[in-house]
Amino acid sequence: MKEALVIGRPNVGKTLFTLNFAEFLGQHRVEVMFRPRGAASYTRVYSVPQARAELVDDSPHRTLGLQSVVIKVPRGKSLRKVVLTDSTGLTDDIHPASTIRMAMADTLREVADAAFILHLVDPAEEVVGVDLDILRYGQTQEGYVVLANKIDLPERAGKAPDLVRQAAPAPVIPVSALTREGFREVRGFVRRRL
Repeated sequence: MKEALVIGRPNVGKTLFTLNFAEFLGQHRVEVMFRPRGAASYTRVYSVPQARAELVDDSPHRTLGLQSVVIKVPRGKSLRKVVLTDSTGLTDDIHPASTIRMAMADTLREVADAAFILHLVDPAEEVVGVDLDILRYGQTQEGYVVLANKIDLPERAGKAPDLVRQAAPAPVIPVSALTREGFREVRGFVRRRL
């Protein structure tokens, strides 16, 4: 199975995107595999609303390790399985908490193994630091896409064209992890690369 890594800064909407995208693809229950550093992996089954209630939070660094769900993407007359991995938010500075530093290191290691990189950014924020590093790496990769998240908010919708210019030749898809705007385009991006 190919892996799609959802990556970006803290609180950009990675976990909400992951769960709502799985639901958009028809999954009402998700089996989340948690891969904490230094501990055995374990799995929990949630309804998507339960997963959102437990895993989505406004506080930074709520996701403290890699957590994956298997999604089924339609390809022709069949469904192809893809491991969609949510990751710890990356920052420019060295975080004072060792658990967060290690979770960020795990996220960066996962970049090399991912077939797809779904890079969530807030279009209202300048693409600098770690986001710029990910963008530059992604511009050299076929399976990379920038997801300009929170496009449902008026102040962000007008910023997408600037992001498209900066990201070229990498594709940019305006999305809303909350309202699911742009999810058809994300599904198409993934489907074309299966």
